[in-house]
Parts: sequence; C-alpha cells; structure tokens
Amino acid sequence: MAFRLNDRIYKEILYFAAFDLTSEDPLYVLTQLSDATIDITAESTDVTDKNGNLVKKIWKSKAGSFSATNAFVNSNIIAAASGSAADFATSGNKIQMPKMIHVNKSADKVTLANYVDGSVKVAQYFGDGSIGKTYTVSETADAEHFAITTGGELTLPKDDNADMYFIKYTREVDSGSLIKNRADKFPSSVRVLIKATYFNPCQKNDLKADYIEFPSFQVSPETSFPINADSATMDFSGDLEIDYCGSEKTLYNIYSADEIDED
Repeated sequence: MAFRLNDRIYKEILYFAAFDLTSEDPLYVLTQLSDATIDITAESTDVTDKNGNLVKKIWKSKAGSFSATNAFVNSNIIAAASGSAADFATSGNKIQMPKMIHVNKSADKVTLANYVDGSVKVAQYFGDGSIGKTYTVSETADAEHFAITTGGELTLPKDDNADMYFIKYTREVDSGSLIKNRADKFPSSVRVLIKATYFNPCQKNDLKADYIEFPSFQVSPETSFPINADSATMDFSGDLEIDYCGSEKTLYNIYSADEIDED
C-alpha cells in the first residue's frame, strides 16, 4: 500500500539538533523541548470588483517561526541566543574566572587555588550580608592586612572586630566554559533537524518519527532564564529563514518514512 498523509498525535521531540550551515558539523542538541509550535504567516492583498466583492486573494511574504519550552535552563540555548560561541577551558586554553567565598574568622588560613596575582580582595563580612572595611595585602597579616603566598595560601586578617571575611578573587581554570553576551553580536543562522515521534490515531501501538528540517534557522536573541529552582524552564524561539540560494526557497521540510521508530 502506498504511503498516505494522515492524522498524527505527536508524542515528543526527541532531538532538536543544530548544524553549521557550511560544514554541517553538529553544534548542539536539545532533548528537553515541549509545547513546540511552528507558525507560518503571510501577507495578502485582496483584489475586488467595483462593488468590493473578493475576486482574488494574492498571497506573499511567507514567514515562519518556531517556539518551544525547555524543561530546564540550558546553556546551549543561552550560548546560541548570545550570538557568540562558548569558549571552553582546557589545559592549553585556561580561562580566568571570578570566585567569591566567605569564611569564619576561626579558619585563620584558606587556600585560593590557581589565583591570579593582584586579584584578591578581602573584606569584613556580617551575617546580614553587609560589608565592613576592606583589607589590603601585606607580607604579614594583622588587623589591617591579609597575607598570601605565591602558592595561594591566604592568611586572614587579625581583626578582633570581625567574625567573618568575604573573599573575592580571580583564578585560572582548565575545565569549564565562558558564555559572553555582547551587545554587538547576534545569533548566526544554522540548519536544524528535529526528530519528533508520533502515533497514527488508527495505529496507536506503532510509534513512528517525522524529521522536520529547517534549512536556515536563526535563534532569537530575545531570551530570558530564571535563576531559581521554583521556575526552572526557559523559552526557546527563532525564525525560519528561506533557503535563499536554493531553487525552492524552502522554509521547512517534513520527512516521514513508513517505519517503526526504534530510538
């Protein structure tokens, strides 16, 4: 029997994969998308007769968009929306990163691993979050100074009026990442391939998959993400661009193979 177009009950998006437009190398994969929607809009001009009766509606300017909700805050989405590729730290590409801690006065000493010389700041710290005086570095610690060795061993000030100390410093890391959102950088266009599983209402035990392709897709730079555990989701959206150099000016393709999905 020939394959026929029919009703679908989409189960979920298994993969939303973005690829470099030129090399087709994979850039990132999202696996926690839900409430996904593809919207296609167009503009029209009505041709009417002298009495205002519609003779022909002429359509033009198709546009498409994709939106979804990710179950968690996702650093791939944040990086894609920022417009700058994430920088990954390695042993050969160490990244300088800030660090903040607070310690009790009784600790006397604390080790600041891989700290950057000249970056250490120490201040009096109170339980309500307020900051007191700031101390300066010296060869020995006293009521006004802290001391630190080249190996990162910091001796706390000897201040009788302090219970805790707030410490901020910069250190070098060889495993981690830096996502930078610059005001003059915007997301690049990518190729997208979505794997979405579905059921036919008349064949409820047969799980199949559609592959939805956006030949050119640009993530929206307008995004927000919560920094709390009460609301861990974040929205993800972007625009479908026409495959301008292609002969068909495609916004999307939907590939449907007549086979049971085993993924």
